[in-house]
Amino acid sequence: DFKPVANMARIMQAQAFGAQNDMMGGAMKILEINPRHPFIVKLLEGAPPLDEDEAADFKPDAATVDAAWMIHDMALLNGGFDISDPKAYSVRMTRVLKSSLNVDSLSLEDEIDPPVEEDEPPEIDMDGNQGINLQDLDDFNMDDLDDF
Repeated sequence: DFKPVANMARIMQAQAFGAQNDMMGGAMKILEINPRHPFIVKLLEGAPPLDEDEAADFKPDAATVDAAWMIHDMALLNGGFDISDPKAYSVRMTRVLKSSLNVDSLSLEDEIDPPVEEDEPPEIDMDGNQGINLQDLDDFNMDDLDDF
């Protein structure tokens, strides 16, 4: 069964003005999992045990579930597809960032009081060598630049 890839499905959907066409179907999504990849090996450590008696009471921790969903979302984005549930993705990413940055609360910090700066620029000393003497420009000749 052949279906269009993500970019072609987007183009066909745009040509149909956003309407879903039943003849097109959706783009085929295939998730290939490499069992030797370090992410997958680590996820398997948090998977239910093979023994059915032990697996009945097993509940994966939230970090393992978030990691599995993040791998799924990365695969969707890398394949050119949209994330199926952006709200859940945002919640997961917020949880992961809070955990990795050791943030306990998302409440805002107190307002800061920045120092007041002057609106006027500092004065330039025009009496010294920092200024341009317009009388020196009277002797300036553009032909002298050819020597450089």
